[in-house]
Amino acid sequence: MALFVDGNPSQITDLANYESSIVEVAATEGIDLTAKLTIASLEVGLELQRFLVQELGGRQFTLSNVALTDGLKQWHTLLALAATYRDAHFQQLNDRHKHKWKEYERLAKAAGQMVRETGIGLVFQPLPRPVQPLLGQLAGTQPARTYYVRVSWVDANGAESSASEAAAITTQEGTALTVRAIGAPPAAVGWNLFVGLLDDQTKKQHNAPLALGATWTLPSTGLAEGGDPGSGQTAEHYLRHVPVLQRG
Repeated sequence: MALFVDGNPSQITDLANYESSIVEVAATEGIDLTAKLTIASLEVGLELQRFLVQELGGRQFTLSNVALTDGLKQWHTLLALAATYRDAHFQQLNDRHKHKWKEYERLAKAAGQMVRETGIGLVFQPLPRPVQPLLGQLAGTQPARTYYVRVSWVDANGAESSASEAAAITTQEGTALTVRAIGAPPAAVGWNLFVGLLDDQTKKQHNAPLALGATWTLPSTGLAEGGDPGSGQTAEHYLRHVPVLQRG
């Protein structure tokens, strides 16, 4: 899926899948849903860090190794909903919002416990989501166009990070698009490139991964119709909390 540190695990659409009126409630009460998602992510992150320290003493794995699993995403979604309805309740002391706040708080606590018991997904060599690539243009044969570009990191075993946010550039007539990925993590040995004329239709532009530090230039043949960006690394190991029974 991705790494926990790649960004907020769930988005506003995920909140709306639980509560179809959440956007309307937030607008009415003046609540920033993106801010609530970010705060919920920080809270989940602190709980994950505490869990790793308790189980491993802070050795071997850190928050950067945590993979985003379905259970972890659900925990984050429920925690953000609880925070939103808590604020909505205190705006006007509305008991209807209070009931939802308390219910989502209960569900979030249960979801967090379930994640700990079923296991925190971990990756051994994390490839964090890249920052947006550097875009440019040089003399070429392409018409003036707006391009949307994403990049991802690749390690020696073929594992791939989640793709960066799209960077956009409008080139001039008689030029060629250039792209360079920056900020490679230690585990990366190359990078993949995805380009399209629409934000949600970027396609892979090569067969083998591009070398670190290399600059890609759009060929005279134009854009390739390769595959879509991947979803990122998946868990290679699960760390579970195993209760220890006290002898007595």
